[in-house]
Amino acid sequence: MNNLPPPPRPEFQNGPGRTATPPVGFGPASSPLAQMRPQPTSHAATPGGPPSATSPPPSEPLSGGRSPFAGQPAPGQLSPGPMLSQGVRPGYRPPTGQPPMSGRVTSPLARSAASMMPPSVANGPAGGHAIPARPMAPPAQQQPQYQQPPPPPPPPQQQQQQLYQQQQAYQQQPPYQSQQPQPQPQPQPQVYQQQQAYPPQPQFQPQPQYPPAHGLPPQGFSQPGPYPGTVPAGEAVLPVRSPPPPMMQGGSVMPAASSRRRIYPEQSMEALSSQQQQQAPQYGHSGLPPLPGSGQPAADPNAGQGAFFVPGAAQPPIISPSAAQGLSPQGYPPPLATQTSAPMAPQMADLSQQFSQMGVGTNTTEYQTILLGGKPQLSMLDEAPPAIKLPPNATCVPSPFAICPANHKRSTLNAIPRTDKLLKKTKLPFGLVITPFKTQEQGEESIPVVSEIVRCRRCRTYVNPFVQFVEGGRRWKCNLCGLSNDVPLIFDYDSTTQTNRNRWVRPDLNYSVVEFIAPLEYMVRPPMPPVYVFIIDVSYASVQLGAPGVIGQTILSALDRIPNADNRTKVAFIAVDSSLHYFQVRPNGAEPQQLVVSDLDDIFLPSPTDLLLNLYECRQGIECLLSRLESMFKNNHSVGNALCPAILAAQKLLGTLGGKVIVMQASPPTIGEGKVEPRTEGKDLGTSRESDLLRPQNMWYKTMAAECSRTQIAFDTVFIGQQPMDIPTVSCLARYTGGSVFYYPSFMATRKPEVERFSQELSNHLSACVALESVLRVRASKGLRMASYYGNFFLRSLDLLALPNGLPNHSYAVDIEIEDTLTSPVVYFQTALLHTTAYGERRIRVATLALPTTDNIHTVFHHADQVAIASLLSRKAVDRALVAKLEDAREALQHKALEIIGAFKTECTQSSSGATTQLQIPRSLQLLPFLTLSSLKHTSLRGGSNVPTALRMSAINSILTLPAEQGVQPYTVPRLYALHDLPPQAGYPDEQTGIVVLPPRLGLSAESLLPFGAYLLHDGSDTFLWFGRDVSPALCQALLNVQDVRAIPSGVVTFPDLSNGAGADGPVAGFELNFQVNNILRRLNDLCHNLWKPVTYVCKEEGEPVLRMWMSQRLTEDMDTSAPSYQQFLNQIRDKVNRGNF
Repeated sequence: MNNLPPPPRPEFQNGPGRTATPPVGFGPASSPLAQMRPQPTSHAATPGGPPSATSPPPSEPLSGGRSPFAGQPAPGQLSPGPMLSQGVRPGYRPPTGQPPMSGRVTSPLARSAASMMPPSVANGPAGGHAIPARPMAPPAQQQPQYQQPPPPPPPPQQQQQQLYQQQQAYQQQPPYQSQQPQPQPQPQPQVYQQQQAYPPQPQFQPQPQYPPAHGLPPQGFSQPGPYPGTVPAGEAVLPVRSPPPPMMQGGSVMPAASSRRRIYPEQSMEALSSQQQQQAPQYGHSGLPPLPGSGQPAADPNAGQGAFFVPGAAQPPIISPSAAQGLSPQGYPPPLATQTSAPMAPQMADLSQQFSQMGVGTNTTEYQTILLGGKPQLSMLDEAPPAIKLPPNATCVPSPFAICPANHKRSTLNAIPRTDKLLKKTKLPFGLVITPFKTQEQGEESIPVVSEIVRCRRCRTYVNPFVQFVEGGRRWKCNLCGLSNDVPLIFDYDSTTQTNRNRWVRPDLNYSVVEFIAPLEYMVRPPMPPVYVFIIDVSYASVQLGAPGVIGQTILSALDRIPNADNRTKVAFIAVDSSLHYFQVRPNGAEPQQLVVSDLDDIFLPSPTDLLLNLYECRQGIECLLSRLESMFKNNHSVGNALCPAILAAQKLLGTLGGKVIVMQASPPTIGEGKVEPRTEGKDLGTSRESDLLRPQNMWYKTMAAECSRTQIAFDTVFIGQQPMDIPTVSCLARYTGGSVFYYPSFMATRKPEVERFSQELSNHLSACVALESVLRVRASKGLRMASYYGNFFLRSLDLLALPNGLPNHSYAVDIEIEDTLTSPVVYFQTALLHTTAYGERRIRVATLALPTTDNIHTVFHHADQVAIASLLSRKAVDRALVAKLEDAREALQHKALEIIGAFKTECTQSSSGATTQLQIPRSLQLLPFLTLSSLKHTSLRGGSNVPTALRMSAINSILTLPAEQGVQPYTVPRLYALHDLPPQAGYPDEQTGIVVLPPRLGLSAESLLPFGAYLLHDGSDTFLWFGRDVSPALCQALLNVQDVRAIPSGVVTFPDLSNGAGADGPVAGFELNFQVNNILRRLNDLCHNLWKPVTYVCKEEGEPVLRMWMSQRLTEDMDTSAPSYQQFLNQIRDKVNRGNF
């Protein structure tokens, strides 16, 4: 600490012809601060004359740095005076409450003394450079005296005591005696300066100390007092030096000229936060009136109310101003105007915003994770996506339902980059995964219905919770295009009841997902009834599998579940072999008649009016037909398949109504324009020619699908058996009309589990509430463009998707591009699905998603949704496999993951350049490498020669249509549980929620499979029960009611329910494990929305190799013939990232 000099005495006062003894403590090495400035060797100077040889030149600042005005005084600075050699203390600031000062102060001691002088003494002669402490005799009357050499400096403790005594003695000299008790000396000496306030009561304020390594603070900023223009007559105006140029440039804290050590932004932010809290002095006086602009502290800028808003949990440290302490740049004492005022200092706001954009001060360590050497935390897949943090007042009405649910619309980024340059720097994909016709789940809020439609006049956006009301509520501002629209009277007045309305309770202003009842102008024609046409293969191949009988019984059991609330639903049946078999059923209950047409060159309908059957009126005849379907074709030996003529007949049958055609085939089409030739795929699998097997060999089906889409006809294709049926060609019917693809390669009527799967899945599909004659459009804020779409649909225009029959379990992905800079803090996406319900009501389902924007690359990474990213990337990969090559799709998917990890290393980690032994990735993307590897090992993209084309094509269609939640988990990433080590609460309903508790998940590796354990692996469509060779007999008895593992049959089994009807009441004694596992299986099916009816396979450690290989393909962490293990995959990524190959 610097030692304080004693107060000036008359014998120390300089004058012409006198020499002064230097005061104690002014030696060259008396303090660190004194060592930092030029040390004088002589105190003598001629008034108004040139400086002495030992004094610093006028062009050099006393802080040791170079003045910007070399050779002339700095602006607002007087020429050097007689006391220049003593210097001015760096960091001097005039006392609070003093008016602006001019001139030069001779010494820190003189400044301290002058602050306590009366106005008559302190003012002195105008333009004077030195302020005498006492009246002195004229120079001519003074006699020269002999000067003794200066005594040696006393010890520091004695200096402190002398300093305190001198200050007390000086203040007790009348008429300057202080009226307040003086502060006691502190254990550690500090430099104090006197401050003059109103009323004139001396106040000691500590000056913050600055280490020399960080440079000296600016010297002597003059400040206006709290009462401008009210300086009493004769008040001393102390001259001070003008401040140097501002030292805050471009967001960096620049050190003073005397410092040569660079200060990095992180150090500056740390200094700001620490010095503001600990070292900043308190200014002002309690007796003073409040300053203008004082008030409550400003809101936290991180909450979205400040000058900037960056979404995310990790933000640069921001110091909020308070009434007692203000903000000051670089930790220096703040100007008086910012000490008690609420608004943030502009310098601090600019500095904080620049630091925020650079990521300085963002604590990203807690959001990063290390990949190599660790196991993937699969439990993260069950977590919710990153939270969407919108600024305050983003909605017109505070509502918990304003945020769009992720199962309706899910974005890959929950914080959107404002520029395309920033998006490309992150390498992250930007898109949406939309499920526009999702049905209500258990425990969810029902979708509200609104009868009045209000839309923007320019962009046709529907009113939503994010619009703003302006002009006193008479107009509302569109949140997409910004146009102000008139508020209709229906918002505030109900003309039907002639009563006032409360507009703030309207569902469209509170819910992000609503349904509007469409008026007549939204209808091209009156709503049509649901119509289902079944095309059933009854050829020899189908009869051998027993398909006609199973199909007939399945449809018969599903008649009550087909939507038919208004009794308008119609059905038709066409059986196909080498001819077309129509069935005529009359409402009077007569026997159904079969009409056979063998001439397939010119398709015609033998009885156009009686082939479409009203489900309610002809119910008895339909049941009779379906029950006799197996016996009708039991002895059929026709091997032909006239699928193409049957499709043309169905088109004519539905030409004026529209509807759905369900094609169920067990053999390839061999008759008509759409016949296909059998492909030999054995030699092509696993080679570059395998991609050709995924392309349709006949474009007739794609052309027919486009024509049927215009007439509101959709197709579902169901393939049965292992006979080659050219699924890539025939499935074009479903892909371009918004339909579904089902494939049952192991189907046989004698296999009960396969029959149960087929019957339950087809029955669930027929009972789904469909969206008839629907079209889907996606709107977005200005600057965003929908680049491409993925899914099963027909693209009618650039932004209009035609869906003749929308399904609740179908989703669609959208790839988005940033065209212009996003200036708004929030961007919006609105999807509108215009459709006809199964009950004949025309409606519009609207879902609005709001996402914040940011300039911070850290925020973009930490708000990325890895599940949505994996879903979008897998869709793009399989779409590329259909138009290019399978190998290109795999490489593109792997390269994208490599780019994302490499971009994060380059932009957001300390090891941005150079090699590293680890891989760092944000926690929000922790599973992205694992999800990428899972997609590469999935049936849709798996390499090798053991994946049939039909099975791969079925998997590709599932990837394109499944929602993000089911498509990633469990379809791509299965669930693995240990049945021998179930927690006590697993398999039982939770006491609070009533939902069955699932056990903890295990890693998908063979290391998780112990020889004495039993395990359950579930991937949605299949369930595997794995038993080790040392499983205890007690476990086998409690689970399957068998003696030991040798008594458990391998292969397809039906998992028994040993509760004997106990159900939810509890398990039977001794079979608690069976009860728990059955409840777990039901819960897993509920999570999949009952899309599949899994078939259970028993796989034993010493069982059949085929079953073990089939299950091992789902263990993603292990290495197989198609892809490396998880750790090997990470090592490959690390090596490429270190080499910069991304």
